[in-house]
Amino acid sequence: MIDLGAGMPAYRRIGLCVLAAVAFGVLARAVALGVPDAAPGVIRFRGHLPLGDSEGEFRRWEITRARIDDQHPDCSEVDVSIDLASLDTGNSMRDRHLKGPDFLDVEHYPTATVKLDTVLVEDADHFSARVQLELHGHTRDLVMHFFIADRAARRVTSDAVLKRTDFDVGGLGSFLNPLRVDDEVRIIVEVFVPLPASGAA
Repeated sequence: MIDLGAGMPAYRRIGLCVLAAVAFGVLARAVALGVPDAAPGVIRFRGHLPLGDSEGEFRRWEITRARIDDQHPDCSEVDVSIDLASLDTGNSMRDRHLKGPDFLDVEHYPTATVKLDTVLVEDADHFSARVQLELHGHTRDLVMHFFIADRAARRVTSDAVLKRTDFDVGGLGSFLNPLRVDDEVRIIVEVFVPLPASGAA
């Protein structure tokens, strides 16, 4: 059995083990279930309109590559691919509009890619990582902070605020338009890390 983080402080080992489980455990579980494209958690988004908030999620996304360095967490890397056509707000008309050329334009930009690296374990419950997001033909870097929200349930969460205009997704529209969406959109990530299979090494 590989001892992740041998010789490292306990809080660094805990954080690194959680990150490794997120990266590898969900993939192993999906393959075992025969559904390699099963999303290993939830990616939600929330935008604000004058009439109230609008929420949705991407139903299909997957970890496409993962490399964990237990001695040097800052060298760890995880790649994620998001199927933008899987967007679901619970309103088919709104979904078609968001997937169309005025916003995500999934016909020409069907996927978004996320590259996570430069991991920094902050304490037993928190770690951060540099995230490179490629969306709608544009690439931007940001830092995301992750929280181990429920250790017993193995639930890890994070959120970040993105500006649509940084990725040329939709215009700002008239200030008087009641359907105008704010430039800032909140992204919420939640992952339930599966328990290891009985008898696994």
